[in-house]
Amino acid sequence: MNGAALLRYLTLPFTVAPLLLVAIVAVLLQLGLHADLLGLPLLYIVGSWFLKYAFVLLEHTAQGRPGAPVLSMEDANPLGEMRPFLFGLLIATFYGIGRALGSMLGEGWATTTYVLGMAVLPAVIAIEVITGSFAAALYPGSIAAMIRRLGPGYLIVMAIAATCGWLAQWIAIDATHLALLLRIASLMLLWLVLFSTLGGVIHERRFEIGFEPERSAETTQRKQVAALQRERDRFVDQVFAECRAGSSVNAWASIQQRVDQGTGALAEYEWLYPRVAAWANPTLANRVGQELLTLLLASQRNGDAVKLVKDRLQADARFRPVTGEQTLRVAQLARDAGDWPLARVADGGVVVLPLALEGQAEALFDTCELGVTHEGEAESDGNGSAEDGLFVILCKPGHGREMGGCQG
Repeated sequence: MNGAALLRYLTLPFTVAPLLLVAIVAVLLQLGLHADLLGLPLLYIVGSWFLKYAFVLLEHTAQGRPGAPVLSMEDANPLGEMRPFLFGLLIATFYGIGRALGSMLGEGWATTTYVLGMAVLPAVIAIEVITGSFAAALYPGSIAAMIRRLGPGYLIVMAIAATCGWLAQWIAIDATHLALLLRIASLMLLWLVLFSTLGGVIHERRFEIGFEPERSAETTQRKQVAALQRERDRFVDQVFAECRAGSSVNAWASIQQRVDQGTGALAEYEWLYPRVAAWANPTLANRVGQELLTLLLASQRNGDAVKLVKDRLQADARFRPVTGEQTLRVAQLARDAGDWPLARVADGGVVVLPLALEGQAEALFDTCELGVTHEGEAESDGNGSAEDGLFVILCKPGHGREMGGCQG
């Protein structure tokens, strides 16, 4: 637990909702104290409100909910929450055992019992909050495991408990010069500080104790990822419906509109590509793959670019990068990696590139025969037109260095 988180938990009882409750309950308690026997019902009712609110604050903090809770109408029922009575009975039991041991074996035993009870009480409360079972919280093995898993956080709780206990003793016994209302309110705030700190430690050590709160950074992230996945599923269904209807132009327009409105074109195409690549018709996947290849090469993600081209060629041998420069770039990367994921025409064994790139290709494809042809014609010996011609590279099987797919 960092200092900022600890400070937030320590100061939580000093926000508007807890302060307002403390002020109201303190006034009512003071009235009940001055009413003698007639004030006992009032003391019982408002005391139960405050003790219930302490547990509400503890659970609220442990669950990672923002702000401070407000006491609800359901919590105003004096008999609606039994935990204050159960833990009060537990404290009274430790006190009774301590008195009995002190009278029989000496005050040292009584002191040891009191210290032991105060040391395990936060762990017992933490187990009850997590499991919802008071009986399970009394099991010694569970108590020891909780103390161990809370680790340094438990030491923080004990240090704050000792500090609050010392301040409470001073306020109750020595600070008689303070107004009774102020002393009651101060004791109540110290009690709430203990519970908010314990709840904060439970939340901060949730991984160690195996506790999954309602709100946490990882829970929020999972919900955001799930919501994004659902939104993406709806978008893919829309694009698929447009393709099935024969409106590939509309499908591509929908994709471009989403990419333009998204946080980044590369991220959008990266998640979209594997979805459309699974479709039987490879046309849209080829188009998305071309756009993604351009962005990958621009981002210097060369390995992903080569992997993308290989994946598209396995799905559709007609796939081509957008430009001849991209084809040469992928070919260079493939050769450096000892692979050859270049596009090739339907009859296999040739790579078709623009004529303007012939000079660059001669150095790259040094195990292949170069020739010039017009689009749609057979290979020639170099008589093609420089303006509209394409040249082809016919790789010789078994000739030169190993070229992987180039010889296939």
